Amino acid sequence: MKRGRSNPNQLQIDFLAAFRRMLISLGGPENLPVNESLFMRMTDQWENTQVIPADLLFQKSPVEAVVFRLKKLDADSGDNRMQFPTELIAGEIRGEQGLTGFSATFREQGWIILPAELSAMYKNLFLNILAASIGLNHLYTSRAQLLAEAEKAALAALLPEAEVQKFFGLRLSKFPDSFRSEVANYFNLPFNYVLKRANHLDMVSEQVLDETLNSKPSPRAMPLRRATSSKAA
Repeated sequence: MKRGRSNPNQLQIDFLAAFRRMLISLGGPENLPVNESLFMRMTDQWENTQVIPADLLFQKSPVEAVVFRLKKLDADSGDNRMQFPTELIAGEIRGEQGLTGFSATFREQGWIILPAELSAMYKNLFLNILAASIGLNHLYTSRAQLLAEAEKAALAALLPEAEVQKFFGLRLSKFPDSFRSEVANYFNLPFNYVLKRANHLDMVSEQVLDETLNSKPSPRAMPLRRATSSKAA
């Protein structure tokens, strides 16, 4: 069938071709077209020139360390679910309006692209989540399920159970701002993601997690004491 250049659905049809596939697009639905369009441009450039885009601010080494940690944790747990391609292309791009970050596959490569403007806290978190999504993508056809499993794997690598236990061992149900700030600073990760890890470890109930993620913290909430933790390095 002849390809219609003006067909507004053609980008999505081409994009979902087996050799070029978006796995996880961070942000909301409004960011997906930006992430897809950038990935299309970058992979077209790679296809034509076999040259990494010059505006990538890092390549390879940060993601290689993340993949090594994810694979080790996966092997140590006995799950052996992670399967990574031989070649990974990863980097940050500055000044791309609307870019939120994504993971994708192109032919035999895994791609991870993030906006350079992210804070270090979110950059490390998202790099781990997106890397995990590449390792797990062979198991999940649903993008939502892949994201959930990639988050779980990434948080397990970033947040050791013993450390999380120091803050959530008392089965807390209310989280005042002072507690949230202390937890986020201790782990150098957003509080809500630490809370998700506590939920994965059954230290926080599903109900408490949902209520906390879907509501603003109350400044009048009474603090509940936690076990004393060691200082962060």
